[in-house]
Amino acid sequence: MTGSLTTTQPPEVNGAGKTVTAQRFKDLLAHLPTPVTVLTTCESDGSGAAGMTASAVCSLSLDPPLILACADNHSRTLARIRTTGAFAVNVLREEQAHLAKRFADGSVRQADRFAGTPHHLIDRLPVLDEALAWLTCDVQDTFPGGDHTILTARVRQLGHRGGHPLIWHNRAFRILA
Repeated sequence: MTGSLTTTQPPEVNGAGKTVTAQRFKDLLAHLPTPVTVLTTCESDGSGAAGMTASAVCSLSLDPPLILACADNHSRTLARIRTTGAFAVNVLREEQAHLAKRFADGSVRQADRFAGTPHHLIDRLPVLDEALAWLTCDVQDTFPGGDHTILTARVRQLGHRGGHPLIWHNRAFRILA
């Protein structure tokens, strides 16, 4: 029995064949839901806490346990992470959009980002008390990634408190239904 292939026209795709611009790339990536996290670090004595909102965080390896996180090259928190060599990933709960906004606001001083936000040190890193989940990590390597730096990090400790994550999708905070 011989089969025959039927060719059809692909469905109309918005923007197919057009030049990839930064705006078109951002518009497309807005359709990709991501968890909302806050990366935190500080000096070994707990001073100089720094934090930033990050949505580009994912698992990298199970053995050894590694994660990947990306930070804007101009981020003050990235500069501090490079100095300390360690950071915590705080996965935000669905009701913590206010924290995501505060830690993303470049006009808010680092010390003020933590004001009124209960946190404590685990592995000498600031962990937000009400985060859904957290990981403490040691930076393994950094790589240039255009206007961002890619961090690979080995997980030291982790914890989960239960609940539902805050999601970033289509340029807005969302919750899982």
